[in-house]
Amino acid sequence: MNLFEVSNLEKTFTGGGVETKVLRGIDFSIEEGEFVSIMGPSGSGKSTLLNILGFLLDHSSGEYKFNGRRYEDHTEDEIAQVRNREMGFVFQTFNLLPRLSVFENVQLPLMYSGRPESEWKDRVDEVVEMVGLTHRSDFDTYKLSGGEKQRVAIARALVNGPNVIFADEPTGNLDTKSGQVVMQTLQELHDKFGHTILLITHETFTAEHADRMIYIVDGKVESDKKNLNRRDAKLDFRK
Repeated sequence: MNLFEVSNLEKTFTGGGVETKVLRGIDFSIEEGEFVSIMGPSGSGKSTLLNILGFLLDHSSGEYKFNGRRYEDHTEDEIAQVRNREMGFVFQTFNLLPRLSVFENVQLPLMYSGRPESEWKDRVDEVVEMVGLTHRSDFDTYKLSGGEKQRVAIARALVNGPNVIFADEPTGNLDTKSGQVVMQTLQELHDKFGHTILLITHETFTAEHADRMIYIVDGKVESDKKNLNRRDAKLDFRK
Protein backbone atom coordinates (compact mmCIF):
# COMPACT_ATOMS: atom_id res chain seq x y z
CA MET A 1 0.00 0.00 0.00
CA ASN A 2 1.34 3.43 -0.95
CA LEU A 3 1.49 5.69 2.09
CA PHE A 4 2.98 8.64 0.21
CA GLU A 5 2.28 9.54 -3.41
CA VAL A 6 3.57 12.70 -5.07
CA SER A 7 3.02 13.59 -8.70
CA ASN A 8 4.64 16.55 -10.49
CA LEU A 9 5.07 18.21 -7.08
CA GLU A 10 6.38 21.77 -7.16
CA LYS A 11 7.10 24.41 -4.54
CA THR A 12 7.84 28.06 -5.18
CA PHE A 13 8.61 30.64 -2.50
CA THR A 14 7.86 34.31 -3.11
CA GLY A 15 9.51 37.16 -1.24
CA GLY A 16 10.47 40.72 -2.09
CA GLY A 17 8.91 40.35 -5.49
CA VAL A 18 11.21 37.42 -6.32
CA GLU A 19 10.05 33.87 -6.96
CA THR A 20 12.33 31.00 -6.02
CA LYS A 21 11.38 27.57 -7.32
CA VAL A 22 12.66 24.92 -4.91
CA LEU A 23 10.89 21.76 -6.10
CA ARG A 24 10.53 21.20 -9.84
CA GLY A 25 8.22 18.30 -10.58
CA ILE A 26 8.87 15.56 -8.02
CA ASP A 27 7.37 12.11 -8.67
CA PHE A 28 7.57 9.05 -6.42
CA SER A 29 5.58 6.84 -4.07
CA ILE A 30 6.59 5.28 -0.76
CA GLU A 31 4.95 2.17 0.63
CA GLU A 32 3.98 1.68 4.25
CA GLY A 33 6.88 0.15 6.19
CA GLU A 34 9.69 1.37 3.91
CA PHE A 35 12.90 2.94 5.24
CA VAL A 36 13.81 5.62 2.68
CA SER A 37 16.61 8.16 2.67
CA ILE A 38 16.13 11.39 0.74
CA MET A 39 19.49 12.93 0.12
CA GLY A 40 21.13 15.70 -1.82
CA PRO A 41 23.40 18.71 -1.44
CA SER A 42 22.50 21.81 0.54
CA GLY A 43 19.76 23.75 -1.24
CA SER A 44 18.55 20.76 -3.23
CA GLY A 45 15.02 20.98 -1.76
CA LYS A 46 15.07 17.89 0.45
CA SER A 47 14.02 19.65 3.67
CA THR A 48 11.27 21.53 1.82
CA LEU A 49 10.06 18.16 0.53
CA LEU A 50 10.06 16.73 4.06
CA ASN A 51 8.02 19.67 5.32
CA ILE A 52 5.43 19.09 2.58
CA LEU A 53 5.25 15.35 3.24
CA GLY A 54 4.96 16.07 6.96
CA PHE A 55 2.00 18.45 6.51
CA LEU A 56 4.12 21.35 7.77
CA LEU A 57 4.04 23.19 4.43
CA ASP A 58 1.69 23.31 1.46
CA HIS A 59 2.91 22.66 -2.07
CA SER A 60 2.46 25.11 -4.95
CA SER A 61 1.28 22.72 -7.64
CA GLY A 62 1.07 19.04 -8.48
CA GLU A 63 -0.50 16.46 -6.23
CA TYR A 64 0.35 15.00 -2.84
CA LYS A 65 -1.58 12.12 -1.29
CA PHE A 66 -1.04 10.72 2.18
CA ASN A 67 -2.64 7.37 2.86
CA GLY A 68 -4.68 7.72 -0.34
CA ARG A 69 -6.10 11.16 0.46
CA ARG A 70 -5.08 14.45 -1.14
CA TYR A 71 -3.55 17.12 1.08
CA GLU A 72 -6.13 19.64 -0.16
CA ASP A 73 -8.99 17.46 1.05
CA HIS A 74 -7.95 17.80 4.72
CA THR A 75 -9.35 20.51 6.97
CA GLU A 76 -6.97 22.44 9.23
CA ASP A 77 -8.09 20.34 12.19
CA GLU A 78 -7.50 17.15 10.23
CA ILE A 79 -4.03 18.32 9.22
CA ALA A 80 -3.19 18.91 12.89
CA GLN A 81 -4.54 15.47 13.79
CA VAL A 82 -2.47 13.76 11.10
CA ARG A 83 0.71 15.48 12.32
CA ASN A 84 -0.01 14.67 15.96
CA ARG A 85 -1.25 11.10 15.65
CA GLU A 86 0.23 9.62 12.48
CA MET A 87 3.61 11.35 12.15
CA GLY A 88 6.59 11.82 14.42
CA PHE A 89 9.41 14.32 13.80
CA VAL A 90 13.08 14.21 14.74
CA PHE A 91 15.21 17.28 13.98
CA GLN A 92 18.93 17.97 13.88
CA THR A 93 18.71 20.43 16.79
CA PHE A 94 16.76 18.06 19.09
CA ASN A 95 14.22 20.76 20.13
CA LEU A 96 14.15 19.55 23.75
CA LEU A 97 13.40 21.63 26.85
CA PRO A 98 16.74 21.46 28.70
CA ARG A 99 15.43 21.92 32.24
CA LEU A 100 12.83 19.18 31.90
CA SER A 101 13.69 15.54 32.47
CA VAL A 102 13.80 12.90 29.77
CA PHE A 103 10.44 11.63 30.99
CA GLU A 104 8.87 15.11 30.94
CA ASN A 105 10.16 15.91 27.44
CA VAL A 106 8.83 12.65 26.04
CA GLN A 107 5.48 13.16 27.78
CA LEU A 108 4.80 16.58 26.23
CA PRO A 109 3.00 15.40 23.04
CA LEU A 110 0.60 13.32 25.12
CA MET A 111 -0.83 16.49 26.64
CA TYR A 112 -2.35 17.32 23.24
CA SER A 113 -3.22 13.79 22.17
CA GLY A 114 -6.56 13.09 23.81
CA ARG A 115 -5.07 9.95 25.39
CA PRO A 116 -6.27 9.49 29.02
CA GLU A 117 -3.75 10.83 31.53
CA SER A 118 -3.87 7.51 33.36
CA GLU A 119 -2.07 5.93 30.39
CA TRP A 120 0.70 8.51 30.06
CA LYS A 121 3.31 7.03 32.42
CA ASP A 122 3.16 3.53 30.95
CA ARG A 123 3.40 4.89 27.41
CA VAL A 124 6.36 7.16 28.20
CA ASP A 125 8.17 4.34 30.01
CA GLU A 126 7.56 2.09 27.01
CA VAL A 127 9.10 4.39 24.39
CA VAL A 128 11.97 5.48 26.64
CA GLU A 129 12.84 1.80 27.00
CA MET A 130 12.59 1.34 23.22
CA VAL A 131 15.42 3.85 22.71
CA GLY A 132 17.53 2.45 25.55
CA LEU A 133 17.24 5.37 27.98
CA THR A 134 15.32 3.96 30.95
CA HIS A 135 18.37 4.60 33.15
CA ARG A 136 18.27 8.29 32.16
CA SER A 137 14.52 8.85 32.53
CA ASP A 138 14.81 11.23 35.51
CA PHE A 139 17.80 13.16 34.15
CA ASP A 140 17.36 16.74 32.95
CA THR A 141 18.12 16.69 29.25
CA TYR A 142 20.85 19.35 29.46
CA LYS A 143 22.95 16.72 31.28
CA LEU A 144 22.82 14.26 28.39
CA SER A 145 25.23 13.67 25.52
CA GLY A 146 24.23 14.68 22.01
CA GLY A 147 23.43 11.12 21.03
CA GLU A 148 21.27 10.63 24.12
CA LYS A 149 19.42 13.87 23.40
CA GLN A 150 18.63 12.69 19.90
CA ARG A 151 17.29 9.40 21.26
CA VAL A 152 15.07 11.39 23.62
CA ALA A 153 13.80 13.26 20.55
CA ILE A 154 13.09 9.91 18.86
CA ALA A 155 11.19 8.68 21.93
CA ARG A 156 9.15 11.90 21.94
CA ALA A 157 8.37 11.37 18.26
CA LEU A 158 7.15 7.85 19.06
CA VAL A 159 5.02 8.54 22.10
CA ASN A 160 1.73 9.08 20.26
CA GLY A 161 2.19 5.88 18.29
CA PRO A 162 2.76 7.31 14.78
CA ASN A 163 3.28 5.06 11.81
CA VAL A 164 5.73 7.46 10.14
CA ILE A 165 8.96 8.91 11.53
CA PHE A 166 10.51 11.89 9.72
CA ALA A 167 14.18 12.33 10.62
CA ASP A 168 15.70 15.57 9.31
CA GLU A 169 19.52 15.37 9.45
CA PRO A 170 19.31 13.45 12.77
CA THR A 171 23.07 12.87 12.95
CA GLY A 172 24.12 16.32 11.74
CA ASN A 173 25.17 17.60 15.20
CA LEU A 174 26.66 14.33 16.43
CA ASP A 175 30.06 12.66 16.44
CA THR A 176 30.47 9.43 14.48
CA LYS A 177 29.81 7.04 17.37
CA SER A 178 26.71 8.92 18.59
CA GLY A 179 25.45 9.09 15.02
CA GLN A 180 25.78 5.32 14.67
CA VAL A 181 23.75 4.81 17.84
CA VAL A 182 20.99 7.07 16.54
CA MET A 183 20.94 5.21 13.23
CA GLN A 184 20.76 1.88 15.07
CA THR A 185 17.74 3.20 16.96
CA LEU A 186 16.00 4.13 13.71
CA GLN A 187 16.89 0.78 12.17
CA GLU A 188 15.34 -1.07 15.12
CA LEU A 189 12.15 0.96 14.83
CA HIS A 190 11.92 -0.10 11.20
CA ASP A 191 13.09 -3.70 11.47
CA LYS A 192 11.39 -4.70 14.73
CA PHE A 193 8.34 -2.47 14.90
CA GLY A 194 7.54 -1.77 11.25
CA HIS A 195 7.70 2.03 11.30
CA THR A 196 7.88 3.86 7.99
CA ILE A 197 10.97 6.06 8.18
CA LEU A 198 11.88 8.98 5.93
CA LEU A 199 15.44 10.10 6.55
CA ILE A 200 16.68 13.45 5.22
CA THR A 201 20.46 13.68 5.00
CA HIS A 202 23.34 14.98 2.92
CA GLU A 203 25.68 12.28 4.28
CA THR A 204 26.11 9.19 2.11
CA PHE A 205 27.21 7.13 5.13
CA THR A 206 23.96 7.95 6.93
CA ALA A 207 21.77 7.49 3.85
CA GLU A 208 23.14 3.99 3.31
CA HIS A 209 21.36 2.75 6.44
CA ALA A 210 18.08 2.94 4.52
CA ASP A 211 16.65 0.28 2.19
CA ARG A 212 15.99 2.81 -0.57
CA MET A 213 17.78 6.02 -1.56
CA ILE A 214 16.20 8.95 -3.40
CA TYR A 215 18.70 11.56 -4.57
CA ILE A 216 17.50 15.11 -5.26
CA VAL A 217 19.44 17.76 -7.15
CA ASP A 218 18.10 21.26 -7.91
CA GLY A 219 14.57 20.29 -6.92
CA LYS A 220 14.36 17.21 -9.14
CA VAL A 221 14.76 13.48 -8.49
CA GLU A 222 18.07 12.48 -10.05
CA SER A 223 17.95 8.84 -8.92
CA ASP A 224 15.68 6.52 -6.96
CA LYS A 225 17.06 3.06 -6.25
CA LYS A 226 17.01 0.17 -3.83
CA ASN A 227 20.00 0.00 -1.50
CA LEU A 228 21.30 -3.55 -1.94
CA ASN A 229 24.17 -3.04 0.51
CA ARG A 230 22.47 -1.53 3.52
CA ARG A 231 24.91 -0.38 6.17
CA ASP A 232 24.03 -1.60 9.68
CA ALA A 233 24.97 0.15 12.93
CA LYS A 234 25.84 -2.56 15.42
CA LEU A 235 26.64 -0.68 18.61
CA ASP A 236 25.05 -1.95 21.81
CA PHE A 237 23.68 1.30 23.24
CA ARG A 238 21.73 -0.46 26.01
CA LYS A 239 24.84 -1.15 28.10
